[in-house]
Amino acid sequence: MNIYKIIVQYKGTKYLGFQIQAQGQTIQGEINAVLKMLTKSEKVKTIGSGRTDAGVHALAQVMKLEIPLDIPATSLVRAMNANLPEDIRIIEAEVAAPDFHPIYSAKSKEYNYVFTTEKVISPFVNELVTQFPFELDIELMQKGCKLFCGEHDFINYQCVGTKVENTLRKIYSCELILCSSTGHWAHLLGNYFVLKVEGNGFLKQMVRTIVGTIVEVGRGRRSPENLKEVLSSKDRGMAGRT
Repeated sequence: MNIYKIIVQYKGTKYLGFQIQAQGQTIQGEINAVLKMLTKSEKVKTIGSGRTDAGVHALAQVMKLEIPLDIPATSLVRAMNANLPEDIRIIEAEVAAPDFHPIYSAKSKEYNYVFTTEKVISPFVNELVTQFPFELDIELMQKGCKLFCGEHDFINYQCVGTKVENTLRKIYSCELILCSSTGHWAHLLGNYFVLKVEGNGFLKQMVRTIVGTIVEVGRGRRSPENLKEVLSSKDRGMAGRT
């Protein structure tokens, strides 16, 4: 078996998430199908650095491939992209050592949640950007973001019913950034915000729930200090909506 590390970028709109499932389209399922076709073998093993939920996109998902085919990394990129759907692309590939593991070798993971407060948004971006068409106190939200940094038990910031070994996660940085498009792209999306969270991992729908809670701070419905209470309560009902 030959081992490769690849970087995958995808638009997850029509997929049920990254991880392969018994039914429905997934990113891993599409990649596995292409690898089986290229290698003419069922002996294909893939693992990703993490899961993404249905509809979530990736700019740089790391994967490990084990395939019964010895092919230059650049040729592997071309061959996979020639057969994958247009909304999945291999950005780069390299030969990897046997002990490489996309989960345990990861130094950190980053999740970007993009939203705008514009009253009207372009139909070209509505699959990539959430619209909050109301006034938000961005300064208060930025203050609240900092309270998520450090190691916390995020049990009440995950999807109810999710089974994991533990719910402790360490957040290295959590910041809300104002971005602006110029020129042609300003017609599609002018001013927008990116909630950037970097940590050692995320629970299912954890960042979406963080955003829902932070937005309530921005609307004056809770104070930044309240976020400390929510973290210590371990009560899902105290956190914001997903």
